This record gives sequence, structure tokens and C-alpha cells, in this order.
Amino acid sequence: MSLEEKVVAIVAKTAEKKKTVTLDTDLMRDLGTDSLALLMIIQALEDEFDIAIPDDAFKKVKTVREIVAQLRAHFPRLDAAP
Repeated sequence: MSLEEKVVAIVAKTAEKKKTVTLDTDLMRDLGTDSLALLMIIQALEDEFDIAIPDDAFKKVKTVREIVAQLRAHFPRLDAAP
């Protein structure tokens, strides 16, 4: 499973609104993600990938694609993970 697929699955599982999640899903507009929900997504990502995401890494993310980009920027090894 690719990094993108894993992140999509985590966001979909964590999202309160049960909608289809893609890389272009807007966290606020499509899922109604608030700051608490974003923290839950971050925690799920940290648990899944065994990482510690910096506090400011996701402050400006709007889409699932931007989450993937931030993960790649901060943790390049995730692309090499099986």
C-alpha cells in the first residue's frame, strides 16, 4: 500500500463524516474537520508510521494531498517503507 493510500485510509477512518476520501478531499469543506479532528488524524498518522509530527507541520494543510506532502517533507523515509 502506498503512502497516499495509507493516508487516505487513515483520514477516512478518522473522519466523523463518513464520506469518500480522496487525495483532493478538502478537510474542512468536505469532512468538516475541526482542530480536534485534525489532532486525531495526526495522532493516527503518528501511530501508523511510528513518527512524531512537529506541532506546526499541519497548521496550513487543507487537503489530504497536502498531508501527504507534509509527511514527505518531514519524513522522506516513509516513501521507502513497505
